[in-house]
Amino acid sequence: MPVYELYGRALDSDMAFPELRPASASSAPGYRFTRELPPAHDGAWFVIWWRPDGEPWVRASRTPRGYRIQYCNCAEFDVDAARRVITGGTMDCSEEMFRHFLLDQVAALAWSLDGTVLHASSVAIDGGALVAFAGPGGAGKSTLATALARRGHAIASDDALLVSVVEGAVRAVAAYPGVRLWNDSEAAVAAGLAGDGRPEAIAKQRFSGGLAFAGEGTLARLYVLDPVPATAIRFERLTGRDAVVELVRQTYRLALDDRGALAREFAALADVAARVGCWRVSYPRNLARWRALAGDVEAHARAGSTVAA
Repeated sequence: MPVYELYGRALDSDMAFPELRPASASSAPGYRFTRELPPAHDGAWFVIWWRPDGEPWVRASRTPRGYRIQYCNCAEFDVDAARRVITGGTMDCSEEMFRHFLLDQVAALAWSLDGTVLHASSVAIDGGALVAFAGPGGAGKSTLATALARRGHAIASDDALLVSVVEGAVRAVAAYPGVRLWNDSEAAVAAGLAGDGRPEAIAKQRFSGGLAFAGEGTLARLYVLDPVPATAIRFERLTGRDAVVELVRQTYRLALDDRGALAREFAALADVAARVGCWRVSYPRNLARWRALAGDVEAHARAGSTVAA
């Protein structure tokens, strides 16, 4: 059974994942994945993510040992948190899309049961501490991370970042090396890079070659990308309260039915916000200006004394 590295931990799997690197001998135990469609489940469901048209897209239900996660009419996964096992199979989706569901979303939701996973891209500025970019889907997180990578900085995470406070600092671990871009962002910031393909014609393309990647580091700054277009690039320092609110908004969360888990997560996010400088970034929504935005973010991050190796 292949053993891969995901969030710096071992993922034992009976299915090949070309997106992942082999686990090192020192990788801590993570989850085991088994390719098998779970049996029918008749529990009470709650919605995790909605479609733009208001219909449920991803929903979950509590089970005796964890949670069931269902991509409506596409795929279904069972997360056995007690045994650290994920089982999943397809109903009607491609193999590439199934791997995307598992690696980019289901794994983040599973890890959120005993950790904190931010929905954020991040880079290591000048090889030092990490700066992360959070915001709603389509805000430009991956595009900005790739634009900074083209300026010589290593990408840490594309879409998910596992964070924890260790010895007074926020330690951040990326899921795996790679970045995914829509075709318009690809044309703006990924010229000359060879992509790894799209799971569907309308999906993002994955890039893993021609870019430097950093698996983990100390998180020093968080930039919340404002989805509302602005006439100029502007940085606004967030208060501690506002930073916590933004972190709550941009966190993978599976235990929506567990008040105790939600309280523990809120406390963990407040601890992260107290140790990381947080800014809201407003900018023109013009792909032709991504290089300018990347340059301004680079200068802003370099100017902060907290960004150090």
